[in-house]
Amino acid sequence: MSDVPGGPIPPPPPPPPGTPPGPGGFRPRTLGEILSEAFRIYRENAADLLVIVAVIVVPLSFISAVVIRLFGDPNNRSFGVTLTAVLIGAAIGVIIWAVLQAAILRGAAQATIGDTVDVEASYRWGLARFGSVLLVALLVGIVVAVGFLLLIIPGFIFLVFLSVSEPALIVENRRGTEAMSRSWNLVRGHFWHALVVILVAAIITGVIQGILSAIGGDNWFVAWIFTAIAQIITTPFTALVTVLLYLDLRARTEALTADRLRTELASSM
Repeated sequence: MSDVPGGPIPPPPPPPPGTPPGPGGFRPRTLGEILSEAFRIYRENAADLLVIVAVIVVPLSFISAVVIRLFGDPNNRSFGVTLTAVLIGAAIGVIIWAVLQAAILRGAAQATIGDTVDVEASYRWGLARFGSVLLVALLVGIVVAVGFLLLIIPGFIFLVFLSVSEPALIVENRRGTEAMSRSWNLVRGHFWHALVVILVAAIITGVIQGILSAIGGDNWFVAWIFTAIAQIITTPFTALVTVLLYLDLRARTEALTADRLRTELASSM
């Protein structure tokens, strides 16, 4: 966000309750409205959103599958080799996730305001912000993991409260713990709404991924193909729901407009 001598520009106050949004304005949405909007934007921008995902998922997931296939069989390899293969696969997975999340969330944010999704620009931004996205992801992951160790329930609570940390980074250029604090403050007071949106979206993507991933059976190559297809298909939807939830939470406390969002995206380059 743009800075002034006294600090970041504060957001404008929300309109009085019951006031309809102005031109280009965002308003709070129900679960059904968020999901239907995600499907609509997906349909209208499917080609570009799918390309953003496929560019990363196809080559790196194939490399990960080959590494695990060649070195990850504990019946034929020593424990050290198996552990090394698992760590390599995990490292590749982290790279896939961080770069991909940065690019697809950026593209999804553009799509929500009706701008053209630019695949090249999304990846250029994602690569430039790789470190920041990875840091936020690791911090959120650590907090959520600690929460799950504390009798499970705190993990779900932390997961919901920190669910829009990455959109806060990508749209508002908030880094590290600042992005996490922004997410926490946005979700506060709307926890159950955010939980239901996250849960339903997870069920939808989980069912689709489960069906497609099961097609491959025991053939590792066919299984990789359908697992990659499942990820390519579901990742844009998850990103859109995440961004729309973030915008929905902001609309509940701020007078958020498409022009304001477009300015924030431009200033976070």
